[in-house]
Amino acid sequence: MDASVDLFVYGTLKRGCRNHRVLHPAVFLREAWTKPLYLMVDCGSYPGLVRTEAGRAICGELYRVDAQLLAALDAFEDVPHEFIRATIELQNGLTAQAYFYDGEAAHLPLCGAVWEER
Repeated sequence: MDASVDLFVYGTLKRGCRNHRVLHPAVFLREAWTKPLYLMVDCGSYPGLVRTEAGRAICGELYRVDAQLLAALDAFEDVPHEFIRATIELQNGLTAQAYFYDGEAAHLPLCGAVWEER
């Protein structure tokens, strides 16, 4: 039984960013875009993703992760306190798991469609 899932990452876990090492030994699948149902908010040193019908497509990366790594990533992303993991809709019609910001986002500035490490 394959307990792996596809995980969409959009911030500090992406290649070249400071927390990418936490994804080891995940398998990089490809860059991906979401359906235009989300916004990325600036949480300071990292972004947060929120779902909204007035959203835009967000660029990220898709990885295949096993159950053990997914549990470690949940802890790293402070699930279920600051982030929650839920299904995200990709532009190609497929779905993946992603980490959504679970705090009050109305006061946070918006990021663009592509987050870059600062």
